[in-house]
Amino acid sequence: MSQSKVKSVNSSFSLSKWSAVFALLAIMLSLSGCISSSKSYNAPKNIVYNGSMFNMSTVKAVNSRVEGKLPNGNVQNMKGMKKKDVEALLDQGSPIMVTTALDLDDSEMIYERRSITKYSEFSKMMSRFESAGKKVTKFMANKKATQLKLK
Repeated sequence: MSQSKVKSVNSSFSLSKWSAVFALLAIMLSLSGCISSSKSYNAPKNIVYNGSMFNMSTVKAVNSRVEGKLPNGNVQNMKGMKKKDVEALLDQGSPIMVTTALDLDDSEMIYERRSITKYSEFSKMMSRFESAGKKVTKFMANKKATQLKLK
């Protein structure tokens, strides 16, 4: 009678051993499926604008800049200026040479440079620049995109 007890204990032990091995094997297979299905995108990101190509793969920070060069030679930061502020600058001296640019770590991408004589010209310029900034932000967030052509 004691032999039959030992035999049943051994058979139940092997059954639990095999079920543990099977469960471990199933977990390993499911994890290997997850790991192999994840993709890594290492393609270089480039922005093409005005005949120049800017490599964005190593860029850590993109900052926008809006400057106005007054007729007397002074350079004024015009980023975030309201209508009254721009009109006051235009009253001081017209035209103002306005430059919109993206600072890419140690280089710059001048988006637009033009002479303005009224606020509506400045407003249109800012609208185009903000649209380009949104496109760059969307491009940088998309891991699959490799090239952006700005107009």
